[in-house]
Amino acid sequence: MPYVGEDAHGKLITEALEGGGVLLDHMNTVSAAPTGHAVVMLQSDGQNSIIIVGGANMSCWPDALSEDDLEVLRNAGIVLLQREIPDSVNIQVAKVAKTAGVPVILDAGGVDAPIPLELLNLVDILSPNESELARLTGKPTESFEQITHAVKKCHEMPVVSAPRVLDTTGAGDTYTAAFAVALVEGKSKKECLRFAAAAASLCVQVKGAIPSMPDRKKVLDLLQSL
Repeated sequence: MPYVGEDAHGKLITEALEGGGVLLDHMNTVSAAPTGHAVVMLQSDGQNSIIIVGGANMSCWPDALSEDDLEVLRNAGIVLLQREIPDSVNIQVAKVAKTAGVPVILDAGGVDAPIPLELLNLVDILSPNESELARLTGKPTESFEQITHAVKKCHEMPVVSAPRVLDTTGAGDTYTAAFAVALVEGKSKKECLRFAAAAASLCVQVKGAIPSMPDRKKVLDLLQSL
């Protein structure tokens, strides 16, 4: 249920989503604000810093979602939320999903601010970025070794190493989305984590946020090779 502006960025993201087989029946195009986008500053080691311009997806939501949108949520297999839309919208969505018995995953990245307790109480699975992980565990997350140690404090997670890291942009999104796909398909939590780790491992080996996101065949081929 995203919002895009009547601009080149809106056309680009719409075409990219359609090319990926995403149904856009509930996408809204507005003239009141530009399409949200991210400015990625890639470092030589593949790490990045991102400046987020919220645009339409942050500023054009109604006070209350329509009944048609709510019905889509009630019939969903899973709801994946992220914080580049207002927390108030995420809370509305999570409440409806929770009432309908639909699992809710929250990708904690996007906004470097505390997550409202009301939202956290509605979430079944939290997927934090590095800074959120540091706040949750009280441990440093400045290196891969520190991140691994902090993650193990939360959950013993499968690791699928990448032979090279070109660009980490989109890796967290890829991981969370792949986990959601595996979960809605009925895989165990361990299998979901392994599927997600493989997808993210492939992602960091390709430059660009959208081009780096692997398809199912590539993920399955990697898993079969391990």
